[in-house]
Amino acid sequence: MRSLLTPFRLAVLATCVLLWAASPARAQSLLFDYVGFDYEFANPNPAAFGELGSGYVGLGTVPFLFPPIVANTTLNEYTMVIQGMTPTSITPVGTFNIIQYTPGTLIICEDSKAGGTPADFAPNPPNAAVPATFADGTAIVVGTLTGFQFVIDTVNGTGSFEADLNITGGTQLSNFPLNQRVGWTFSGSTSNALNIPSGYAHQLDGQSFLNAPTAARRISWGRLKAGYR
Repeated sequence: MRSLLTPFRLAVLATCVLLWAASPARAQSLLFDYVGFDYEFANPNPAAFGELGSGYVGLGTVPFLFPPIVANTTLNEYTMVIQGMTPTSITPVGTFNIIQYTPGTLIICEDSKAGGTPADFAPNPPNAAVPATFADGTAIVVGTLTGFQFVIDTVNGTGSFEADLNITGGTQLSNFPLNQRVGWTFSGSTSNALNIPSGYAHQLDGQSFLNAPTAARRISWGRLKAGYR
């Protein structure tokens, strides 16, 4: 017997009338993995998340980087900042809010461990350390994030997000073949860990990857629901 839809799946699926269902997954090419925290600035309503007029900022350390990025994690610290996004719409589905954002930017920086400035999740950002200690050093990868969607459970604050990432700049832009500068997926999940510094909203854990081409077939909303019964 197949499992029933979880509340999270139901929340995502309920926004679609027709969906594209891909064939069985093929190999993915992982670009980088990151961990960190997010916060809102501006933040017109501190009691809410994703409210209209707010600005989304995510930042973290990037402990794992893969080709075509060239990295030396022994000598250097790698950090990430995503910003420039503001909500365009909020769709409530049960206990979930599905938040759509304007395009934003992503920067991965390389900073020497010996002479650079360590990343500092100083409380109550923005401040002198945040986002500055995550955006210093050399910007090795710069990209644009489009279609950023955040699905959040309004009861416990956990959720997930996903966007399309296109590589547009940075000192390592030439490492990316032309056909690998677009089509990356940037994704992550959030949690309410006990160690979240004051002033941050969620703990982040995610990655960016490039899907191998897959065949797609169109199925109806009713047929998709039936597959979970």
